[in-house]
Amino acid sequence: MAEPRVSVPTDAGWVIDASVTMPWFFPDEATTFTEGLLDSLGGQELWAPTLWILECTNVLQSAQRRRRIEATRRAEIAAELSELPVHLDPETPEFVSLDRLAASHGLSAYDAAYLELALRRSLVLVSLDVRLLAAARALGHPVLSAPEPP
Repeated sequence: MAEPRVSVPTDAGWVIDASVTMPWFFPDEATTFTEGLLDSLGGQELWAPTLWILECTNVLQSAQRRRRIEATRRAEIAAELSELPVHLDPETPEFVSLDRLAASHGLSAYDAAYLELALRRSLVLVSLDVRLLAAARALGHPVLSAPEPP
């Protein structure tokens, strides 16, 4: 399995979003990159805004409604998510700075919350969200992402 492409040292810790988390539980969404991340979890300090819980729960609820998974599997995944060693950031982003960050990079407030956390704590942003990654790169912030196709 190929290792994730890393442009900076990863020992500072990672901010992860739902786009890289949920493929760990849905085999049809898994990639070499997401599986490599999962294999790397033991050596990383993981962070997410509390919004991450809402996003992951929403994915599970939607998956059940669309009959991708049964209720028992949804509950199992929720329990597995709760066991992940993810630090939930106790700080709430400030309105004006979050709004400014979202507006200046064309992000939703939700995505801006991940970027704000990565910037504030000087952590590598790990995502599959193209717009979020582009915003971080535009600010010169380190990211970890799937290799782009040639």
